[in-house]
Amino acid sequence: MNDKLTKDMSVGALVADDFNRAKVFDRLGIDYCCHGSETLENACAKQNLNPDDVLASIETTAPEGGRAPEFAEWPLDLLVDYVLKKHHRNFHLHHEELLNLVKKVESVHGERHPELHEVRKLVEGSFEELDSHFAKEEQVLFPQFYEMYNAREEGREPAPFHCGSVAYPIRQMMLEHDTTGDTWMHITEITENFTTPTDGCASYRLMNHELYQFFEDLKEHIALENNLIFPGFIRMEQE
Repeated sequence: MNDKLTKDMSVGALVADDFNRAKVFDRLGIDYCCHGSETLENACAKQNLNPDDVLASIETTAPEGGRAPEFAEWPLDLLVDYVLKKHHRNFHLHHEELLNLVKKVESVHGERHPELHEVRKLVEGSFEELDSHFAKEEQVLFPQFYEMYNAREEGREPAPFHCGSVAYPIRQMMLEHDTTGDTWMHITEITENFTTPTDGCASYRLMNHELYQFFEDLKEHIALENNLIFPGFIRMEQE
């Protein structure tokens, strides 16, 4: 863990160093995943926050609901395992069920709350994009990551990669992360931070809870890849 925190550090690096800081940034409206390369000073300026106050907050705020795993201490192959087993698998198992719930709420409440039509379109489009995104990671990029990691452990050269450098597909994955993050920020805005209206039923509340949780998991997923996994394998390739 980095003991010396400064406002010149990127928000992504601050969270990568200690994922407990993600909750503080979420509360303050600071985007640490898709715009993680931004310095804390610039991110605070966008939210009219004092960066010194934010630094003090992330140094003193106790973690909510237990401490986050110390991801920065994990080996790279274990981080990839975690992303696949938690984030990719959960998406494959549950995204159709969540989309069906969104469609159900739209059909019942869409006349009184027309923003639900846009929510359904955005969620449906994002899930289609994520399905393609995950396939590229699972079939192309992550197998090469494992090959690189195993080759280093075994003291051999990794097998040639048909893309040349891993930097090329990584760049594309990060662009897709930006698109996905922007979509879910828009969903957050039009649902007023996943708030259920007073005339909303139990299914409406469940939908908002599940959408909120999906976005929280997505932010962890993107932050892990953008700030730990991708930079780690780029460094490994350069070495």
